[in-house]
Amino acid sequence: MSRHPLTSESVPENPHRILLLCPDARLREAAAGTGFDAWSVEGLGDTPRSAGRTVAVDLDDADALHSALVRTAHAHGIGHILYLGEAEVLHRAAERALHAVAPERAEPLRRLGDPALMRRMLNQSRVSVVRAEPATTAQAVRALVEDFPLPVAVKAGPASRTAVIRSKEELDRWLAGAPAGPHLVEELLTGPRISVDTLTCEGMHEVTGMTARQDAGAVLLHPAALSEADRAGIRAAVRALLDLAGLQSGPAHTEVVVTENGPRIAASKARLGAQPIRRLVRASTGRAPEEDVLSALAGSPRRHPAPGRPAALARLPLCHPGPDLAALLTGIVGMRHVDDVRVVAADADTPEHVQVIVHGATHQELDERLATVRRRWADRVSTGAATGPGRR
Repeated sequence: MSRHPLTSESVPENPHRILLLCPDARLREAAAGTGFDAWSVEGLGDTPRSAGRTVAVDLDDADALHSALVRTAHAHGIGHILYLGEAEVLHRAAERALHAVAPERAEPLRRLGDPALMRRMLNQSRVSVVRAEPATTAQAVRALVEDFPLPVAVKAGPASRTAVIRSKEELDRWLAGAPAGPHLVEELLTGPRISVDTLTCEGMHEVTGMTARQDAGAVLLHPAALSEADRAGIRAAVRALLDLAGLQSGPAHTEVVVTENGPRIAASKARLGAQPIRRLVRASTGRAPEEDVLSALAGSPRRHPAPGRPAALARLPLCHPGPDLAALLTGIVGMRHVDDVRVVAADADTPEHVQVIVHGATHQELDERLATVRRRWADRVSTGAATGPGRR
């Protein structure tokens, strides 16, 4: 495979070195424990780390960040650049830098992250076939939507934002504020949604978890309750996608919809799942997904956890004004089958709420324990868990 040419400041690549973008203390410790010699690039306001191993940069300056990542990687012979946070702009920065440092490793990331390219690879290979058409402009989207049976999914931009269009009125509203293209118009996939996490080592793809996304009850359920046939079909489709993309190492997170015609891939990224899924997997298996990613990049065998116990993540509503929040949370944290409780700020799609992770020996017991948590939360909110004029 072709390599990026060495510059005058480059040294030969050392496979035991890694460059971490904005790591937390746990990730640094995990990298050292896996045997990596680690460097980091961090924001200007972050606490300085070991001298000579940390580069501080303005994270809002895309060019400065790119230069810092590439220069550090070349100067120390680093071929792995890893970002495990949630900021999409930093994911794109890490992938852009990897293209400059190790283009053959970065190309599979581009193939997975580009919705049109991913769908074309799958359809041409007759894997997880979904009707889809690219559109370069918003007006081209209008013409395509009129030719598709509603509802349809419209994907746009580098972050692959998806809008569901159910009527002509919704199409008009979308066109009025349409994001920059290119766009992809697809048939809307309906059925249970499964988030599939994989780890790839030397081109071998291991499915490490399947998490169900639900509209009622638990928002996330791990492991997903699936028939063996559906589980096998999902596993085969995801592995085929990663083979087509040419992924050789690292994590991938793939969204799959179990339709009446079988599993269909909705989207994929060469990264870990979002933090709620990671916390749920840890509660279920006792393993931190971040540590497994580092093991895969190091070429080490993954330490398989014991079979995961069922665990679920649910949302509890926050009312304003409400009783004392700390007292409310204490009443939930103290329940022996609760693994994690935290307040989550509002975003564009979801109001501020509390996320709670509960475990059980069986899915039935899990449902019963979730119901108990919800009742206790509702009782404490309605009666007032503590005195005081509001949340503290």
